[in-house]
Amino acid sequence: MSSLRSLLPVTGSFIAFILGILCLFSGSQRQFLPQGNLLTLYTSGAGGDGAPDFFMVYPMSYCVGYQETCVTDAKTNSTTIQDRITECSDRSVVFAFNPGEAIQKALGNPPTGLEPGSWPACITNDFQALKPTNTTMVLFLIFGTIAAIVAIAIRIWTIASARATRPDCASQPPRYPGTETELELPPVSVGFYAILVAQISVFSFGVAATIASVIAKEFVDLISESGSEKGISAAGGNTFQGMVWTAVVLQFLGTLHDYIAIVTYRRALRAEYDPPAPPQGECAEQKRLVVEEEEES
Repeated sequence: MSSLRSLLPVTGSFIAFILGILCLFSGSQRQFLPQGNLLTLYTSGAGGDGAPDFFMVYPMSYCVGYQETCVTDAKTNSTTIQDRITECSDRSVVFAFNPGEAIQKALGNPPTGLEPGSWPACITNDFQALKPTNTTMVLFLIFGTIAAIVAIAIRIWTIASARATRPDCASQPPRYPGTETELELPPVSVGFYAILVAQISVFSFGVAATIASVIAKEFVDLISESGSEKGISAAGGNTFQGMVWTAVVLQFLGTLHDYIAIVTYRRALRAEYDPPAPPQGECAEQKRLVVEEEEES
């Protein structure tokens, strides 16, 4: 059980790396993690006949969707509404969702454009104002994901190097307190770089998660308020927020584990190699004998 403890930071960073990849590439295809959207924009038919019913907006792309009524029970004629995604846009780090252009593209780019008054321009302006914030979130997601994989590489290399260069003599430094396994090796100087990189990953994922939470709350409320007259609304993506916040927690726990391991190791090292302090009574007796020898001489 204790041997697995040293692998916890590596495992946490690996899962955080996978979550970062999923957050970045979700929505790149119709069937690739469609529920990992940043938000969903429901048009309620605004934009003209044949316009999409909703758009699923991702950090670097968007997908077009329609709502279909399906019969679930032929005897009772019970129906349900199902969402069907038809296509997704190309990915871009500087992605900016323009709902007006997206509706025109879904309608086949009519030469006359959208019907006047069919789509409120304020919704498009709100999404254009979101572009710098979304780009910032994507960049921090990329930094956090890259830092996670770098932290993994450093930690694995540290464990492998420490095991390869471990002295075989009995006077080798102690392992972590209470452990006697090969994986529970003392921290080395390179391990501090792993902690530093993991901290960068925590910070980057944390900023991205905070931005995503603000978008899912404040921006979604703004869109719903601006489009209330035409029935346009928006909903935040809970799956996306869950993934990015999970990455933050895992990286933070891995960093905290490294700090605790270093502190406990140094305490154990100090307790084993520091010379024990002599009793006060013995020191006083030795001092008295020295004084008596000087007086006799």
